[in-house]
Amino acid sequence: MKFVIPRGRLMDDSLAFLRNAGITVEINDSRKLIFRQDGNEIILPRARDVPVYTEYAGDIGICGTDTLAESRSNLFAPLSLDFGKCRLSIIAPRKYRLRDLDGLDIATKHPNITSKYFSSMGIDANIITLNGSLELAPETGIADAIVDIVQTGETMRKNKLVEIRKIMDISAIVVVNRVSQKIKYEEINSFIEKAGEFNGNGKVCKKYIE
Repeated sequence: MKFVIPRGRLMDDSLAFLRNAGITVEINDSRKLIFRQDGNEIILPRARDVPVYTEYAGDIGICGTDTLAESRSNLFAPLSLDFGKCRLSIIAPRKYRLRDLDGLDIATKHPNITSKYFSSMGIDANIITLNGSLELAPETGIADAIVDIVQTGETMRKNKLVEIRKIMDISAIVVVNRVSQKIKYEEINSFIEKAGEFNGNGKVCKKYIE
């Protein structure tokens, strides 16, 4: 089978999760992006590209719930995993409250989620897409506030910003190519059943409601 695993913060836990499920592929070259072993293949794209690679080139992937929601890919998500936990929040200088952001500029790596959330709240905000260093946006005047992932909150506090509203909780999930689910039904279901017993931290997984 072809597994799509994100490079970056989820990579080590994702590979540990695969090992617990009986899939072992040795990653022995930091420059390579595809590894093959024992009839399996590991594809290592950027985290944000995992849904696309899973939908068009893979069978099973691991990504964050935010990544799947932002991509709008047509994937089946059978398992939620007990790692990669954080949250996506609205972050701004202390002077702002949520309603103050109406008509203002919001910078984010998650434009689809952000636009949908503000629309649901009846707030007309201008969404600006940035790919990194979001905390700079309010300081430089590019945006009035940001929507970003919060883990410890340390970077946010160092840049004199506060979390004013959580949009969603995030965790790693298993995603499955819907075509592969039909063509490789027994193989994929066997993996999901075995993977459902343990996640990368050795704890029982919870079912993810699509």
